Amino acid sequence: MTVKLSIGTAVYNLDESFLRKHIEGIVRQLNDETELLLIDDCSTNNSGEVCREYADKYDMVRYINMGKNGGLSAVRNRTISEAAGEWIFFADGDDLLSDHFVETALRFSDEPQDIIILERLKFIDEKQEEEPCTVTELTCLPEEAGRELSISCLCLDNTITKDLGLPARAFYHAAWGALYRKEYLVENDLLFPVGQKKAQDSVFNTMAYYYAKRIAYLPYVMYFYRNNPGGITQRYNPDLLEIYTMLNGHFEKCIEKLYPGDADVRKRFNNHRAILMLQDYMRLNVLHKDNPKSRDERKQDFLHFIEIEPYKTAIAEFDPKASGRWELSYGVSLARRKKFIEYGDEKYRIVSGVYRRIKKALS
Repeated sequence: MTVKLSIGTAVYNLDESFLRKHIEGIVRQLNDETELLLIDDCSTNNSGEVCREYADKYDMVRYINMGKNGGLSAVRNRTISEAAGEWIFFADGDDLLSDHFVETALRFSDEPQDIIILERLKFIDEKQEEEPCTVTELTCLPEEAGRELSISCLCLDNTITKDLGLPARAFYHAAWGALYRKEYLVENDLLFPVGQKKAQDSVFNTMAYYYAKRIAYLPYVMYFYRNNPGGITQRYNPDLLEIYTMLNGHFEKCIEKLYPGDADVRKRFNNHRAILMLQDYMRLNVLHKDNPKSRDERKQDFLHFIEIEPYKTAIAEFDPKASGRWELSYGVSLARRKKFIEYGDEKYRIVSGVYRRIKKALS
């Protein structure tokens, strides 16, 4: 029987209970038309053994060891090459899929789409209760949607896609935010940037949505993202400047290839992506509680960062009205004046938090 769906789970040093819940939630849904690829990036804990256990027990489960630690992009690319299914779904091993994921995906597996955007919800301990999917027809997006989604992924600017009718739960920036037709990925040589340790999905999807001719939206929650306070998005990252330097290199290649000379795309990139990178650099590096550097050293890191492009131009030209992110205005104003002491004080955290709460209340 033809395999219609391959679920590729990225595994690396995961909490055993999280990994088992992830796998068990999938295997009870599998049938002859589906497979689960457990791709281990050379874990140093017992994650590999857990994966082997399930692969030995279930015919529809395959365990693949990368042989050499290559990072998440390498694992995603291995998923593409190994997948036997007509459709590919990229999952992270500490998150959960809907209890109705497989039956829902197979319901639409014969649709002539390149990409099908799904919905996701966050959870902390237990995912929300679900009802079976009652959707019988996909929402086909207009022809120009691919370009708009591509720019949104590149620039982290959701305002450009506001007319597509996609809710915030349709988190298309992430690889786990959609189903991808394998033939489409292979035909267009679409791969994740190997070696990139942050925002690999955005680079991949900038290209994937740009070339897609047929994109649809499934208004149903298919993925549950674990909001882990100790996860990588919250930890101190001493290498963030180097990571962002590589990331900007990938984004520059995307701009040069897809949007050469497009001043609007450049402006969007600076006003959204670059400013958010500044915010994360302060949050996950300079101001993080686990940063062991002295105040003077952190100040020098801050002053160095804000003189680097594209951040220097982004800070100078930031337009909060166009960005829609007024909570960033205070930090940007301090960066413009090179006020590190104020930038790092509690006032910045309070002001940013107030803006976020107001925005949430109004949304």
